[in-house]
Amino acid sequence: MPLDLSRLGVSKGQALTVPRDIFAALPSKPWPRLRLEQGEVLKAWYDRRARRDVVIKQNTGGGKTVIGLLVAQSSLNEGAGPAVYLAPDTYLAAQVIGEAGRLGITVVSNPRDHRFIASEAVLVTTFHKLVNGRSVFGVGGTGRPARPVGTVVVDDAHAALAIAEGQFKIQVPAGHAGYDELLRQFAGALKHQSPSSWASLQEGGHAGPIRVPFWTWTASQDRVLQILRKYGDDDQEKWIYFSWPLLQQTLHLAVATVTSREIEIRPPCPPIDLIPSFAQAKRRVYLTATLADDGVLVTELGADPDDLAKPVTPDRAADLGDRLILAPMAITPRASAIGIRQLVREFAEGDRTSTGMPTAPPLNAIVLGAVWGSDLGEAGGGLVAAGRTRMWRALM
Repeated sequence: MPLDLSRLGVSKGQALTVPRDIFAALPSKPWPRLRLEQGEVLKAWYDRRARRDVVIKQNTGGGKTVIGLLVAQSSLNEGAGPAVYLAPDTYLAAQVIGEAGRLGITVVSNPRDHRFIASEAVLVTTFHKLVNGRSVFGVGGTGRPARPVGTVVVDDAHAALAIAEGQFKIQVPAGHAGYDELLRQFAGALKHQSPSSWASLQEGGHAGPIRVPFWTWTASQDRVLQILRKYGDDDQEKWIYFSWPLLQQTLHLAVATVTSREIEIRPPCPPIDLIPSFAQAKRRVYLTATLADDGVLVTELGADPDDLAKPVTPDRAADLGDRLILAPMAITPRASAIGIRQLVREFAEGDRTSTGMPTAPPLNAIVLGAVWGSDLGEAGGGLVAAGRTRMWRALM
């Protein structure tokens, strides 16, 4: 009977794209199954994956890293690669790489790695690596060719927004030659804007921010460009080197603010289109636990508002709850630390009027401080649990 070589490999099947199936097939996963909330979030994302921008909201500690890695791997398997997982900093990127290793998901850290380019591995790097004026992924308008990216997973969207904002502005430090040149250029307009702040600025004291009038800024474009261009390509001038290729293209739209510490120049919102790898990605997934207003993803990162109208969240979030953190000494510096602790203790015991008589049910409270033992005094000593319904501790 002749051998039918054409049937070799027919049982191999296609690559898995359902995230939960991918997890089940991982060779070295450290736990047998996903948490219920993780499974719900991944299913909701998979059903909505055709949308270009998706926000995934899950509480801190809910396993967002695993979700992001499975989203990236699912996208690779479906042909929506190359895939990039962006962490806020190098320390967290290393943690993601470690988590991927425990799961058995192939990741790389070098954007030039052939496995990333060939969509055979997920690239784990920082948001800063992608979004900066010298990005290895390419920058629009600079002649640096853009690298195609299919899927971008942004871990901690709140931090990414802050990074993007910082990458599209420059802050000329006081004492730098560029600061002095710009100050001379705008001297007349600044003095007219705020005579008192200008006088403080001239005397070397603390001066409030003075905005350069837009008509003066517009009329001074050629001179500003001439001043800043001298430093823009000097890699020793860190305050401008990574931002200049981005800012110089939108300098006419920027606003300038002068203080005694620096001159800040920034556009009204980051022109994220200058980072083609991000702006043109097929899928962009934002992981967040703290983002209250999704609209900033539209203004700052160019997300589609229709796609963000309904974020992905767990069906049931038992670990979510209202949290209130108070910093009374930041509001009232004259307040006594011991007095605040006594007040909180009374409140936790149900004494809401400081009369010594409970008027409400007791509740649990935790006081965060930097003192121990005798420093707490008599009231502080009561921070140790004094009843079964309340819990006090002073934490270093």
